[in-house]
Order: sequence, then C-alpha cells, then structure tokens
Amino acid sequence: MEDIIVPLPVASAGYGPLRPSATEATTPLAIRALVLQSGDVRVAIVSAELLTPPSAMRRSLAGLLQELKVTELLVTATHTHSSMGSYEPSSLFQLGGVGRFRPAASQAVIAATSSALRRAVEALTPVSVELGEGSVPDLIVSRGRDEPQADARLTRLVFRHEQRKVAELSIFSAHPTLAPHKSRTLSGDYPGRYSRTMEEEGGVVLFLQGMVGNARAALPPREGDASSRDALFATLLTHAARGIHPTPVPAEGLAYTRVQVKLPRPDASRLVPVGLHGITENALCHLGPRQAEASRLSLGSASLLFMPAEVTLPAGRLIEDAGGATRVISLTGDYIGYLDSPEHVRNQSGESQLQYFGPELLETFVRAAALTTSSLEGPRPP
Repeated sequence: MEDIIVPLPVASAGYGPLRPSATEATTPLAIRALVLQSGDVRVAIVSAELLTPPSAMRRSLAGLLQELKVTELLVTATHTHSSMGSYEPSSLFQLGGVGRFRPAASQAVIAATSSALRRAVEALTPVSVELGEGSVPDLIVSRGRDEPQADARLTRLVFRHEQRKVAELSIFSAHPTLAPHKSRTLSGDYPGRYSRTMEEEGGVVLFLQGMVGNARAALPPREGDASSRDALFATLLTHAARGIHPTPVPAEGLAYTRVQVKLPRPDASRLVPVGLHGITENALCHLGPRQAEASRLSLGSASLLFMPAEVTLPAGRLIEDAGGATRVISLTGDYIGYLDSPEHVRNQSGESQLQYFGPELLETFVRAAALTTSSLEGPRPP
C-alpha cells in the first residue's frame, strides 16, 4: 500500500463538469497492489482510490513492469466520488468526471502505483487461498425503481502464508458517494476507510467494486451527520466482513486470460436530447475508446471476471453465467461507461440512460466472458 502524494490544490472528481478545487484531504488516498505468481506468469492487481482506472497506466508503467517481470496488470478503481481528479489525459474523462488534466496529478498516481508494485513484488511468498462470501442486504439498495434489486454479496478472497494473512481482495458493490458532495476536502470514502480498518488485522486489503452500476450504499437518512456517513458505513461493512470466515479454495493454482473486443458504435439516444445525438456520437467516436478488454483470473475454483465498465446487476448476472465466474469486477483497465441489460437499454430504463452504447454492448461482453473460459490455460501449480 502506498499513499498518493496529492499535488494540492487539485480538482475533486466525481460530479460532472462543474467541480470544486480540493485543498485538503481527510484521509490519505491510497494505491494498493497484490502480485500473484505461478511459474512464469506474474499477475499484478492494483486497486486505486480514484473515480476511474487511469487509462494510460499500463503504457506509463511498461518499463517498470518489464523490470519487475510482471506479465499482466489489472488496474481497478474504487470509484470514489470524493477522490482527486486531474490525473486523466483523456478529454472525454476530463469533461465527464475528473477535471482538467494536470501532469503533476498523473505523476503522483503513477509514482504511488510504482512504489506499491515494488513492495508487492518484494513481498512475494508462498500462500494458500481462502474464499468466503456473505450477503448484506441492509447495506445496499438499487439506485432506481426500474431495477429493484442490487447485488448484496460481500466476498473475501484471503491469501495466507502459513497462518498469517498477507493480502485480501474484498469485493462489494455500492457507489462511494457518502462523503460530502462537491467538497473541497478529498476523501477515500467508505472503501478507503474499510481497507485501512481491515488492514489492522494484517496484510494489504484491496477493495474491488462488483456489480456497482445500479447499487448505492444504504444508511438511514438521519444516521450520522454528512461528514461521518462514510465512516459509519465503513464500520458496518467491516463488521459484516469479519463475520465471514473464508475456507480453503480447493485445487489451488493460477490461470489468467485476456480477451480484446471491438466496441460497437456509440449510441447517444438516451444520453442527450434528439438534436444533440449526432454531435455527441461523433465526439464519443473521436474521443472514446474503440476497443476494450475483458480479463479472467482463476485461483483454483475461484475466478474473477474484470470488466472496463460500471456493470449493473442484470448485466453482471449474464456475464457471470457466461464465464462461470465467482464474481464480476467493474472499473478495470479502462472506462467505457455503464453496462446495463439490453431490456433496459431498449426501454431507456435502469442505468441505460448513462450508457454510451446500444444493447449490443452487453452481447459483446457476454461473448468475451465465454471466450475467457475456452481460451483459458489450465491452472498452474502454486
């Protein structure tokens, strides 16, 4: 784990093009890294307390990854809406969520990531893997009436050296929007507080967003003042996590595959008024990504599917089924917006009003999820 040395003042990410400039941070924003190795395959997972995964991260770290012999890199974002911005050179992202690009902000993120990766490689040690899962329906709610259900699972993937916990992947699904909106104070929101509290037991704890697209954290409206809601929620989530007792994963081993997909043409019919469809779609074609990746990481019988979007529950269920996966992980590698079900897209319901592409987007990633199973090499010995 490495704290980001934020070059204050900096844009506060998360709430559209009009955002304040942050001048302080309640808690440090962190980058956490876990490196897994089996044979000549060395996979690095990075969890960044940011709104989106930095799109240029793999390219920026190419030399370091070669030096550290990291063969695959998965960069995920906690999707924290009260985190720092200005780290993203993409004009589309600058307008939509992270503010005007500043090289110093990008360099701060890359420096913290580089340090976290070095620490993770230096800490490589033989481990056993444990998996546990529970349901916390009282802590999550769907964001809209069109899709009444949200993914209430809380999953813990724990790595131990002998009896000592050295790392954990905690997977949950809820937008981190509990910290005060449009504040001049940066915060890691509940994911950052959760990870730091869970790390008191030892090891590094990476927080990963699951089917976050239509999910928000649930707290009673008057429970705590605005400045403490994220801390309260992190306490409740930590308590729930400690009630889940992971058990050993059978047939341990490591396997990884990555599938590149061509994205369909953007569809702005739900994003803007009719008169702006053409110009918006042209801008998305010009500024947005044309390709994306779906990745699968298998650890024995546990497998994770990493997606570059905010995946909703109905979309995530289809992807998990197609890939035979334990969990879908959102916001990995790049950001292509929301990924909702074709039914919601056609009806202009659910979260599809924030989706940049038409109903064929989900079909594209369902096929990709299935391909990750057919092209997956057999698990290698730990």
